[in-house]
Amino acid sequence: MKVGIAGLGGIGSNVARHLVQAGVGELKIIDFDTVEAVNLNRQFYTVDQIGYKKTESLAKNLQAISPILKVESIDMRIKPGDAATLFSDCHIVVEGFDKIECKTMLINELAETGQAVVSASGIAGPDMRSVRVRRVGHCHVVGDFVSDEKEHALFPPKIALVAAFMAGIVLEDWYSE
Repeated sequence: MKVGIAGLGGIGSNVARHLVQAGVGELKIIDFDTVEAVNLNRQFYTVDQIGYKKTESLAKNLQAISPILKVESIDMRIKPGDAATLFSDCHIVVEGFDKIECKTMLINELAETGQAVVSASGIAGPDMRSVRVRRVGHCHVVGDFVSDEKEHALFPPKIALVAAFMAGIVLEDWYSE
């Protein structure tokens, strides 16, 4: 099973880590950004990777966990109309974007293909007890569905919890095959 991951921040990088630790052997990771110092408290990168591309850095970190891992890294910003083509070879796609417009674009484009998506909504703030999963069609959404980083600080344990839930959904699908 090949898993696609769109966005390699707190959600995407940690979902990838969990999946590789659980034995998933093939990933397609896509992001356009570089690692920044402010990312290190909640993302799967190290201080020596600051300034480097997230795609290259994450691939290196994941292959340190599993040297036989196949990682296809694409360094680009996903634009409207790209998602279906980019992820056509993936069994399931993890959405790890920050912006609601990007989340909506990815989910809508992949919904037209019937492809399974695991997404996040409401990952800011310290309230971890409200995290839950909703299923809408082919999409599972994890979070508290209300907290936004514009109104609440990012809380690394909550981001890790949401990423773990998301990885669990992907793995349930993988194990059920």
